[in-house]
This record gives sequence, C-alpha cells and structure tokens, in this order.
Amino acid sequence: MDTTTYPMTIGQLSVYRDVERMPPDRRWEANLQPLVWDIRTACEVEDVWRALGDLAMRHESLRTNYAIDDSGAPLQFIGAHDAKEVLERVERGVADIAELPELLATKYQEELDIHHGIPWRAWIITEDGVPKQVLYVVHHMAADGAASLVMQDDFHALLAGDELPPPSGQPIAMALDQQGAGAHRLRAAERHWRRTLDAAPRRTDDTPNGEMLGATLTTGIPLQVAHAGAAKLGVSLQTVVTAAYYHAVREVMGRTAVLMMAISANRFDSATAGTVTSLVQWAPFLLDFDGTETFAELAAKVNGKALTGMKNSVCDPDVVNRVREEFFEQADPPVDQGFNLNAILAPPGFAPAVEQRPSHLEFAPPARNFGPGFYLIVRAIDTIDCIVRCNRPDVDQTKLAAIMDSLQRTLLAAAGLEAVREATV
Repeated sequence: MDTTTYPMTIGQLSVYRDVERMPPDRRWEANLQPLVWDIRTACEVEDVWRALGDLAMRHESLRTNYAIDDSGAPLQFIGAHDAKEVLERVERGVADIAELPELLATKYQEELDIHHGIPWRAWIITEDGVPKQVLYVVHHMAADGAASLVMQDDFHALLAGDELPPPSGQPIAMALDQQGAGAHRLRAAERHWRRTLDAAPRRTDDTPNGEMLGATLTTGIPLQVAHAGAAKLGVSLQTVVTAAYYHAVREVMGRTAVLMMAISANRFDSATAGTVTSLVQWAPFLLDFDGTETFAELAAKVNGKALTGMKNSVCDPDVVNRVREEFFEQADPPVDQGFNLNAILAPPGFAPAVEQRPSHLEFAPPARNFGPGFYLIVRAIDTIDCIVRCNRPDVDQTKLAAIMDSLQRTLLAAAGLEAVREATV
C-alpha cells in the first residue's frame, strides 16, 4: 500500500497545533458542528453510501491521516485508496429520524481519529425505511465551514448521478506549493504579523485573566436587511460587523487603538475556493481611529485595514506561535492580546427573509473555557446572533453588557432599523 508522506498544509497544521493545546477530554471540539444534509433524490440506502464513498474519493482530505515524524516534521498521507476501503473503515450507520436528536448530541462529542482512522462519520437518517437525511460529522483538519458547503453540493450531485468537473484543488498539491514556489507568501505574512504586533497597544497591568464570562446577544436583525444596509455603505456585512465590534470596544473601553484578530477563510481565488480542507487562520490588524468619523467613514477605513490583514493571514502557525510568545509574553511591557472575531454569515438570498424580532442578551457560563481572552462569534442564517466568551481582567459583566449593547445599537443603525420591544399581553 502506498503510504507516501507529504508536508501538512499551513491550514492543516494550524488546526493540528490547536488540537495539541486542547485538553484531551475536549478534543472532540476539533470536529465541525454536525452537518445535516437533506436527501433530494429518490434513492435507497446503498445509493447514499455509494455517494458518500465517491465524495471521499473526490476529495482526498476525507481519507487523509496525519503524523509527526522522528524529526518533528508534521506530515499528511492518504490513508485509504478506494471507496470500498473508506466505507469498510469509516464509522457509519442507519437510524430512524426519531433518533436524530440523540445522534446529533452524541456523535458530535466523540473524538475522530485523525492519525489512523477516517476523519468523518456518517449516519443515514430514514423515515419509514426511506433515506431522508445524512448526519455527517467531520474533523476540522479535513474540512472547514466553507469546505462543508462544497461537500454538500458535491454530495447532492453525486447522489443524483450528475457529472462533476475535477475539484479545483487538493491539499497535497497545496502543501507542496506552500513549501516551494509559494514560500515567499509565508515570509510576507510573518513580516505583517511582526509589524502589526510591534505597533499594537501594550498591556497596562499584569492582572491575570479572570473567570470566563459567556453571553449571547440575539439581535433580532434580519440577515437580508443587514446585507442591504452594508451594500448601501459600499462594504460587506463582515466589514460592518468588524467596524461595529471595534466601535463598541473603543466606546466602552475608552481606547482608540485595538488589536483585532479575525478569522479569515483564505479562499481568495478559484484554486482555493473549491478545495475541501481547512484553510481558516487568524488575520491580525490594528485599528486606531479617533472617533470623529461617521460610521460610513469608519466602515470604509476598517475595510482597508481588514483586507490587508486577510491578505497576510496564511502564515506558518509555528512562526505565529513564536511571534505571539515574543510580543505577548517576552516583551516589556507585553502587547495586549486584543479582541478576536469569527463572523459566520450566510450570503444574501441563502435563507428566506424574516421579520425583525426583539433583541435579547443572556449571560451563561460558556461551554468552552479556554482560548482567546475576548472572542466574539457572529452567526447569521436568517437573523444575526452574537456569542461571546471573555476572561480579560479589564472586562467584567457590566462592561461586557455595555459592549454588547453598543454592538446592538450600531448594527441596528447600519441596517436602517430601530429597536423593537417584546409584545405585551
């Protein structure tokens, strides 16, 4: 059997290093959120398995394993070479639709073996014996959120028997390019990280991080209205969210200079857009504006800064860790670790339009109690929700509530909306 090894891609290695830092009993958190695909084609159970096997053969990351050699080099290799082997080795099953809620909870919270196993598991969900849905759990090293959409489209096409063009890229070829002809981009990214952190604000005290606070802001803002508001400003909704986040931190914390760390999908061209793998990494950029500008002006400025950060976000994670240690721990005084953002926003038209709903802020201990000191996740399919976890020593629950209130007000204004109240009886 061919077990030729290759370097990991930068994206794979980034996830791998994150997994290494996870507590062993929390490594299931490296799984993507469970995917549930509706079955649109009349078929039998075996047809679904055939399509899933074909999907794994189409995208090599769905049958790739990972290793660290004796020198410490991170490697990837193809772990299964045909669909029959994939289906023999993968964890899979068939379940009635009544079992789906339990499977969603349990199969997501089980670690996937990325060293020796198939990096996904699947259950065909039936109703009266007829396939209706597929529950698919995949490791983040094999696929990120954008890749999961590619997989979903390809699965439907394969199940329907449609012809598909070859994939736009594969991880092994990407890794070889990153270590060869594309290495200059990694060096440019390191220079960007160093310049950004060198100019970033420093910590003003050495108080250790406090307990992890968690909050969820249900904005009630319809996604389609928010996209329309962003279009009027001439920027993307992601830029509006980033600018609103910065404005809230600036307003409540009383600082103009804020180091931002935003998740970048790193899918900027046709070669990467359709590649099934994990490409996401943190993109650092420094925002420092005096507050005299309108929000439209702020959004335009933030857009330029964020784009520069995104263009330099593909960086060797081992280099990033060394740079972080140099500036966040060894510098005197150390650099403030900033504010992190992950905006997961469906595109315009993805879901039917909905009415605006009242907003609501709820505090609860977060499920995950490690990671960035202030981490805002913004999710939107039909309306916008903001989830934050924070253990910064300079942000207590009162300040966190004020930041979320400012964020809500700015997002409403950008969408051209006013606050609505809960209906009373």
